[in-house]
Amino acid sequence: MENNIEVLRQEIDSIDDQLSTLYLKRMEVARQIGQAKKATKTAVQATGREQKIISKLVEKTDNDELKGYLNRLYATVFATSKAYQRGIVIESSELQNKITEALQLKAKMPISARIACQGVEGAYSNLAATKLFEIPDITYFKTFDGVFSAVEKGLCNYGVLPIENSSTGSITQVYDLMRKHKFYIVGSVRVHIKHTLSVKPGTDIKNIKTVYSHEQGLKQCEQYLKNLGVETKVVENTAVAAKMVAESNDDSIGAICSPLAAEIYSLKVLETDVQDNKDNYTRFICVSRKLEIFDGADKISIVVGASHTPGSLYGLLGDFASLGLNLTKLESRPVGNSDFEFMFYFDFEAEIADNRVTGLLSRLTETNPSFIFLGSYKEKL
Repeated sequence: MENNIEVLRQEIDSIDDQLSTLYLKRMEVARQIGQAKKATKTAVQATGREQKIISKLVEKTDNDELKGYLNRLYATVFATSKAYQRGIVIESSELQNKITEALQLKAKMPISARIACQGVEGAYSNLAATKLFEIPDITYFKTFDGVFSAVEKGLCNYGVLPIENSSTGSITQVYDLMRKHKFYIVGSVRVHIKHTLSVKPGTDIKNIKTVYSHEQGLKQCEQYLKNLGVETKVVENTAVAAKMVAESNDDSIGAICSPLAAEIYSLKVLETDVQDNKDNYTRFICVSRKLEIFDGADKISIVVGASHTPGSLYGLLGDFASLGLNLTKLESRPVGNSDFEFMFYFDFEAEIADNRVTGLLSRLTETNPSFIFLGSYKEKL
């Protein structure tokens, strides 16, 4: 049996040699077609022709079980061919020029800057800002929208906002505001979230009837609070909850907040690490209204649109796969006023100075009207 497998493998090796030769020959012809399309300003995409080719090949195949595999094979062949042609047809884009200008500045993350954060002193965004900047001058705003407005108006240089939590997922409101304001991500940091149950000094845990916190904080401690048997109420921020408890005369309330917030507002920490998942991290982003790419940037975030049709996302992923790019996040968001279109948020590891990467981004700006470049940045752990 083993000898038979070895013989079959040798036959596959021989077939692979032929496939490789034919594929490279096909790509050479694709290159020539790309040059012709560039000269005649013809679009790379030829969906109708692709479908005709696949239909013809499928009709010639008697094995129904393999028809789907053949379809997938040629979808990959077409994706790599188009990616190769687009590299020839599409010249440098406005985005590529902006990226080049930003890289030429060879900028470094500033030590000090005016930072906008949501909440009040002691919020987790406070901790994130101090991890991103050595000497942050922080101004607090009631809402995420207030943070964006402060940066938009030039009141602050940067905004620091939570973007996703390891336990409860993405904070979609921040993603939507990024699209609305067309800001850029210039930095990112992960903060280990360790919630406390904090109360006014002298309060016993048995007397607590209501616990206040941000919606995310309450979700992250859901099982703990359920076991505690208390009512929960949402406020703008975990630090706001701490401040509210400190300023209240009610001894039956508590706050889910950070140890820093408990210390700032002179609360008594009854219990620490009350989050349900001990490996609880929130990723914060630092946003700017202008494109800045600091030294060490090795992560890129983009938004790309895709229609609700078979193969649309597969086609997008093909370009990333052909360049060997590692996607670290892929999340969909529905497009407003449409039941059949989605926006996809991509995070991937790449050096923005790589011409292949900027070429891919240029191609996406040309071929995808919904494309948004969110930034290239370094993520601190």
